[in-house]
Amino acid sequence: MTNMERCLRINDHGTAVMKRYKFVGAKAHWFAIVGCMIGLHAASIERVEAAPVFFGSNGYEFIEVSDPFTGGNNSWATASAAAASRVFGGANGHLATITSQAENDALFGLVSGLITQPDVFAGAWLGGKEPEGWLVGPEIGDLFSYTNWGGVEPNNMGYAYMSIGTKNAPSQWFDDSVVGLGQGFPHALNDPVIGYFVEYEGVAPIPLPSTASLLPVGLAFVGWLGWRRRRAVPR
Repeated sequence: MTNMERCLRINDHGTAVMKRYKFVGAKAHWFAIVGCMIGLHAASIERVEAAPVFFGSNGYEFIEVSDPFTGGNNSWATASAAAASRVFGGANGHLATITSQAENDALFGLVSGLITQPDVFAGAWLGGKEPEGWLVGPEIGDLFSYTNWGGVEPNNMGYAYMSIGTKNAPSQWFDDSVVGLGQGFPHALNDPVIGYFVEYEGVAPIPLPSTASLLPVGLAFVGWLGWRRRRAVPR
């Protein structure tokens, strides 16, 4: 059902109530508006369900790239540009920059369970490089204040990615090597980066009142209509 259909259905019900109580005119118009607001509120809840996952005031999502190991389909530069072109809540995205263990855990939670086969190594680009630090977002130009390097990493002075598969230190970071097309390009064996994390700054939604919380308002309004009707009946 579309938003318009929701509004029409609610407004039709409101008109029926108006006729029942012989209460028409401007106040009937206001009843229709209230009904439509409730309908739009219900629709807004559906939109929120499709939003990125939030940690603090920021939103995050993982984008898996088709055919990631061909040419520049999923190079770090391509992923960074793609992340910057994505918009949510009026904010452009950027490759994720991680500044705490809690944030790292939240990002890994986006892909936990994505790969179920055992012994699969896969990665997702982050927004930094060793030793330069963060290259995008509000931390651009900052050295890493938090890291989660795995094993002997970093060992290539390369672009950072998170291990998101089922082997090779899942949730920990690696820096890419110079094999294949060179640094900044994934390699199916050595640096199997299959996608990237996007971060949106300061877009956490303001909680809206639930539809249930609007029910007392509606009941009070209908009660007020009944009170007005009783006053209007001659005695």
